[in-house]
Amino acid sequence: SPLAKILASGEVPGIEILSPLPATRDELLAIHDPKYLDQIINGDADLARSILASTGGVRDALDAMFVSGRAGSLSSGLHHAKRGHEDGFCYINGLALAALRAINFHKVKKVGVLDLDAHCGGGTFSMVGDNENVFIADVSCNGYDSWKPTSERHFLEIVGDASDYLNAVKRSLTHLAGIDAMIYNAGMDPFEDCDTGGLQGITRDVLAEREQLVAQWCEDTQTPAMFVLAGGYGGKNLDLEGVARLHLPTIREFARVVIEPKKSN
Repeated sequence: SPLAKILASGEVPGIEILSPLPATRDELLAIHDPKYLDQIINGDADLARSILASTGGVRDALDAMFVSGRAGSLSSGLHHAKRGHEDGFCYINGLALAALRAINFHKVKKVGVLDLDAHCGGGTFSMVGDNENVFIADVSCNGYDSWKPTSERHFLEIVGDASDYLNAVKRSLTHLAGIDAMIYNAGMDPFEDCDTGGLQGITRDVLAEREQLVAQWCEDTQTPAMFVLAGGYGGKNLDLEGVARLHLPTIREFARVVIEPKKSN
């Protein structure tokens, strides 16, 4: 991929690129219906291999976060997936999988899911919204897959004015105060030149500032964090290289910050 090539070139210092172990059917039964999983696994072989590898990357990034304080996966296509079907280009909900693994395997008491994709994360909410250990903060600029908060653990804001976007992100981080670990869905589709979800006035600079805000909050609060790379779609003014470069600030900012890992188990 263009992003992997950029990273392999050494443009972002201080990172290590690892291949994930594929996720297994048994692992995915924690979040998805067995019939649906079998449709994926026994369907198109290339698609299945890609999905299981990218989901394995999410799991491996979560585990790495407890070793290095911060980690990330180049996976995307997660937060719309529902228990029994794919939705909005998302097949396996790795965010829900990571949240449950943080709680059940790493014994995290309060895990935060920060979702800054342009679209709402209704799939994640449907899977783990009722889990008392999960805190969700979702800032979107498009109502697709929207959901209704049912607890003080939930924060959803759909922004219609780019000038309020970074303030909304700050409000979402305030909502997550006190979490023990963060799973961050770092969507780049709010970008104004993105044909799917973009909001005029959300520039590359605004998104880079957003990434600095999130990573700095994690360092300031010493909250172990992992990210996945969500939404960023090509369009008439945005090619694949341009999408890849939208994601670079996320990786650069989390490589920069120093977060002491919290021992799990």
